[in-house]
Amino acid sequence: MEIRANSVLIPPQTTTYYCSIIELPPQLKQTKHHAIKYEAVITPGNEQFVHHFEVFHCQTPTRPFAGDCSTAKPTEAKSCSKVLAAWSMGANPVVFPPQAGMPLGGPGFIPFLMVEIHYNNPALLSGYTDSSGLKITFTKHLRPFDAGIMELGLIYSDANSVPPMQKAWPLTGYCPSENGRKIGEINRDDHYSPHWQHIQPLEPHINVLPGDVLATTCLYETLERKKWTWGGYGIEDEMCVNYIHYYPASEIEVCKSAVSNSSLHSFFSKLGVVDKRLSIQEKYLSIKWNTAKIGLLREFYHVSPLNGHPSNWTRVIRPEYLEAPNSDGIYKSDECLAIND
Repeated sequence: MEIRANSVLIPPQTTTYYCSIIELPPQLKQTKHHAIKYEAVITPGNEQFVHHFEVFHCQTPTRPFAGDCSTAKPTEAKSCSKVLAAWSMGANPVVFPPQAGMPLGGPGFIPFLMVEIHYNNPALLSGYTDSSGLKITFTKHLRPFDAGIMELGLIYSDANSVPPMQKAWPLTGYCPSENGRKIGEINRDDHYSPHWQHIQPLEPHINVLPGDVLATTCLYETLERKKWTWGGYGIEDEMCVNYIHYYPASEIEVCKSAVSNSSLHSFFSKLGVVDKRLSIQEKYLSIKWNTAKIGLLREFYHVSPLNGHPSNWTRVIRPEYLEAPNSDGIYKSDECLAIND
């Protein structure tokens, strides 16, 4: 089965989000299946434009749709929010382990899926038509467990942003709990590139237990940048996110955080920015930054309470970590800065 854009003309603008809603074929409507593999299908010649896409399950009945969803999502797409699959530029096919598969179809399953494609066109080129999307391989022979996917990291917001001329600037998003004890890193990429992303299998599989914290840290170097780098949705913005496939599936598909907005505005006030009409970016730009103030911002990012998503949690206490014994020598100075700082 494929879920793809329908010969969309890529606009001559830097960032475009395009949505396409399809109805499942009859055999999937009638009987539950397991998806066991998914992979990108990119229109030849359009590799430079297709930055990433996500496939969502629509939670209420809707109808087929194809069109722009860069700003407000159309009415047809309002309920299409549960992530089923995700792909980013450079990623390989995702193959599920033999004991789990992503559930699709059957009685009670709303038979509509939506693909949301991010087109990146910084050169403002025109005349390119795209039908990219996702190919899903499924089986009627169900596996022991339903698999799920969860988005971790930072909320897409300029509340967490990166100042210029920094050698190492860590930002961390939490799926929070309390009083965590670090037992090791699940995954790490010391040479990350937004042009070569990947989802990789973890062997052996990691057991995540009640009370565990899932923290995602992105470390930024901006020594050659003269301007701020904002958190946000565009290709020139930063998205510190991490997708995990897991089993058995739960109802949670997103568990992310950002610094508390109220705490951030209090921080701005202490630095003399009190005009409530200013946006977050305008407040950052209103401050005459120096080494001392940059240090205060770094400390603020490390201790501020959190806002959680998709819940309405506000001012959540930031998790504290206790390091496990250093008997095996794996805890080095260059480990995840979310822990050491």
